[in-house]
Amino acid sequence: MKDLHNLINEALQLHEKGKIQDAIRLYLKILENKKNDSQLLFLLGTAYIQIGNTNLGIEQLKKSIFLKPENLFAHSNLGNAFKDLKRYEDAIASYNKAIEIDINYAEIHNNKGNALKSLERYDEAIESYDKAIKIKSDYAFAYNNKGNALKNLERYDEAIESYDKAIKINPNYIEAHHNKGNILKDLKRFDESISSYDKAIEINPDYYFSFNNRGIIFQHLNHFEKALASYDKAIEINPDYPETYNNKGNILKELKRYDEALTCYEKAIKLKSDFDYMLGKVLNLNMFLCNWIEFDSLIKEINNTIVKKSKVIEPFTFLGLIDNPVFLKLSSEKYIKNNFKKDLEIQSLAKYTNHKKPRIGYFSADFHNHATLHLMMDIFKNHNKSNFDFYGFSFGPQNNDIWNSQVKNYFLKFEDVSNISDKEVAYLSRKLEIDIAIDLKGLTSNSRSGIFSYRAAPIQINYLGYPGTTGADYMDYIIADEVIIPKESSNNYTEKILYLPDCYQPNIKKREISKKSFKRSDFGLPENSFIYCCFNSNYKITPHIFNIWMNILKAVPNSVLWIYKTNETASKNLIKESKAKGVDPKRIIFASYLPNDEHLKRISFADLFLDTFPCNAHTTASDAVRMCVPIVTLIGKSFASRIASSILNCLDMKELITRDEKEYQNLAIDLARHPKKINEIKDRLIDAISSSPLFDSSKFTKNLENIYLQLMK
Repeated sequence: MKDLHNLINEALQLHEKGKIQDAIRLYLKILENKKNDSQLLFLLGTAYIQIGNTNLGIEQLKKSIFLKPENLFAHSNLGNAFKDLKRYEDAIASYNKAIEIDINYAEIHNNKGNALKSLERYDEAIESYDKAIKIKSDYAFAYNNKGNALKNLERYDEAIESYDKAIKINPNYIEAHHNKGNILKDLKRFDESISSYDKAIEINPDYYFSFNNRGIIFQHLNHFEKALASYDKAIEINPDYPETYNNKGNILKELKRYDEALTCYEKAIKLKSDFDYMLGKVLNLNMFLCNWIEFDSLIKEINNTIVKKSKVIEPFTFLGLIDNPVFLKLSSEKYIKNNFKKDLEIQSLAKYTNHKKPRIGYFSADFHNHATLHLMMDIFKNHNKSNFDFYGFSFGPQNNDIWNSQVKNYFLKFEDVSNISDKEVAYLSRKLEIDIAIDLKGLTSNSRSGIFSYRAAPIQINYLGYPGTTGADYMDYIIADEVIIPKESSNNYTEKILYLPDCYQPNIKKREISKKSFKRSDFGLPENSFIYCCFNSNYKITPHIFNIWMNILKAVPNSVLWIYKTNETASKNLIKESKAKGVDPKRIIFASYLPNDEHLKRISFADLFLDTFPCNAHTTASDAVRMCVPIVTLIGKSFASRIASSILNCLDMKELITRDEKEYQNLAIDLARHPKKINEIKDRLIDAISSSPLFDSSKFTKNLENIYLQLMK
């Protein structure tokens, strides 16, 4: 018996020193002679759990409890094991058994709270944390965990208070500082958030989580070099943390350093093969680079996967890749469900009945020199201020350029909401009693759909910025025309359709056009060639549409293709592709960035605009026809694939709308071979521009206001 006693002591010593495997071997040896020793079974089960053999540990703990049901620690450890396996209900049951034995064991109440939080039963979790704190008033862990639960309930002030209590108890509690920083980040209290992250880093200079999250804030503030430095530090500390590579990739993409961004995304997906939306991000970057290797197979993979898995591709990326409204709707619905909470209480908002004039709120990140404002400026200017009150809510960069300075004058009130949370913006809108909230961003980059998830107004409209359905049940309407969304396609949209009579796209009546004198040679264009052009961003060019363009060039020998240059790699890849298709690369001419007025002037040197598919030209389409350059477009089924058709329909240029790839190709070839036809179309365009509703911003504004009035009835 003495030998057995010595063995037990030896096993315990090994266990305490962290030599778990050796301890397990001794426990098993001892149990050969003491098969029903509850304490030994408890120790063995605990040891198995410590080395990651959780299921075997659970088996031993259950045996221990069977022999000694009053073993508090066995129930507690069993609960912890179930929690590690995400068997949260079983974990709670075990914690409850332990609490029955000793109601004053603070750690068990805390652990039960963690299991309840994992089940999103946040109110119950808080009750458990409060019980732990009542028993142990200096329990910093419980205060921190309570803060996390309060955050999930969006009780942000209480959460911060809870983190502060944890920090007061333990000033060096890194996680509490970091978690406080996260809430402050979400509340857009960026300076305070950075201070919290800095404090966490001061305590532990290797705390890469705070370096990563601090980088996100710097990025939001457009402090790009600081953001990159913060991400690089996080990677230096932990080169295996995929989230940082994703965030660094995001900022590099924003800086148009596409090659570097792609490297980061590929690293993230290598570290975490199921990283949310990463497949779509990688494909999107390859589109920016015009790198079409495995394009069709990747599209097929996404289409097959999106039905089963939610977080495959972001909706805006998907718009440029497929012409399938059913899949596009599914993608948006899943994205909204995964990213924005549904709170029925918050979403309920009755119509205001005390307003003499309807209050219209426009929400955008683009109240500056941006394509959206170029389209909307006359609308804001022409709005009838006698019949409506107009409010602007800006959550984009405050560039204070001439466009930004001017547009502010067209609103009764212009609110900079870039540094307050989505919920606060929604409640500001409610305080101002906005009747109709118009989201001009949708699900594009820098959008804030979360504002509308909190119901900013009784009526909420998706308009202009996002060419498709948001998939959000909190967006009530989408503004379109009958070309953009035929009535038989309305079931592909979660919003109800509001139809404008002519074209859905507004336009400024007069654009500033450079008075500089240019000639073809200034842009590298041959004097006597037919000039095809496409000034869409490179990401809209698919291998299929480029192949058609190459066929067109081969059929029209005295022609060139003039393409907007987004980045050097894309240009090199397009040259490579043209060679592979048997077209002299010298016939591909790249257009570099020019100021808007000069860009408009140079468009006039083109003979024919070749539209992309499935994502059409938007502002670039109206810019082309404004400069009397005809567009050949291929009409599809989705919103994004019908935009140029809507514009051409409004100009009574239906003959330029094609129904399939063959017709598109043949029409582009035919027009180049018959200059008389091109000249006739250009003459008609000149007349149409002065008479068409497309550039009649006064008429357009009245039509839009009529929609608003109908909604208010």
